[in-house]
Amino acid sequence: MRKAFLIGVSFMFVILFAGMTASAALVSMDFYSTGGNSSGGVYVYPYNFNINGSAQTYPLMCDDFTHMISVGDTWNANTLNMGNLNATNVEYLNFPSAGVEGYLEAGYLFEEEVDAYADSNDDPDGLYNWAVWDLLTNSDVSASNLSSSQETQVQIYLNDAESMGSSFTPSEFSNVVIYTPTEMDSGGPQEFFGYDTPVPEPSTFALLGIGAVGLLRRRRSAAHLAPIALTIH
Repeated sequence: MRKAFLIGVSFMFVILFAGMTASAALVSMDFYSTGGNSSGGVYVYPYNFNINGSAQTYPLMCDDFTHMISVGDTWNANTLNMGNLNATNVEYLNFPSAGVEGYLEAGYLFEEEVDAYADSNDDPDGLYNWAVWDLLTNSDVSASNLSSSQETQVQIYLNDAESMGSSFTPSEFSNVVIYTPTEMDSGGPQEFFGYDTPVPEPSTFALLGIGAVGLLRRRRSAAHLAPIALTIH
C-alpha cells in the first residue's frame, strides 16, 4: 500500500514538473539594434534580437524600466508562452507581484504596440511600451520622463488595459512569449515580450503586398528595455 502511494505521489510530481517545463525553453538572446523609436530619452519598441543564433529578426518589447542593456549584449533567457501562464509560473517572471492578470494586461499592451508599429509606425513615442513600464513596475515612471500630453495618453492606454484585465485569459495570448533572463544583476539584462515567430518589418509587409492587419491579431476594444538611453548608457 505504501509503495503504491509513493508511486502515485511521484507520478503527480512528474506530471506537475512536465506541465511547468513544457511551455519553457532556454534560448540565447543577442541584442543587435533598436528600431529607432524613442521618447523620454530612451528607446522604446522595437528592440531587435537574434535568438539562438538565427539570422531572423525578433522585434521585442522591454517590460523592465529598472535595468539597462547595450547593443551587442548577449544572455540566456527562459521562455514562457503566455498561453501557459498560471499562478505558479508567474512567480518565476521578473514581476511576480503583477500576477497573472498584470502580465495579461501587459500582453495586451504589447500587442497594441506591435499593431501600431505595423500600422505605419503609428506610435513612434512607444506610449504603449511606457504603459507596460508603469504597469509592471507599479509606479508612474512615465510621469517623470514624458510630456504632459504623452503622459495623459499613457494613462489612457493603461486604464484601458486594466479595465479589461479581468476578462483576459492566457489562451488569448498563446502566440506571445515572455523572455526572462536566467541571471540578472543591478545593471541588467531585462525581460522582454515578443511573438513566437519573427515579425517582418513594415517595409517587408509592403514588399510582400500583405496588409499588416492580416498578419497581426488585432483585439482592440470597442471601447526600459529597463530602457537603454539614446546615448546607450
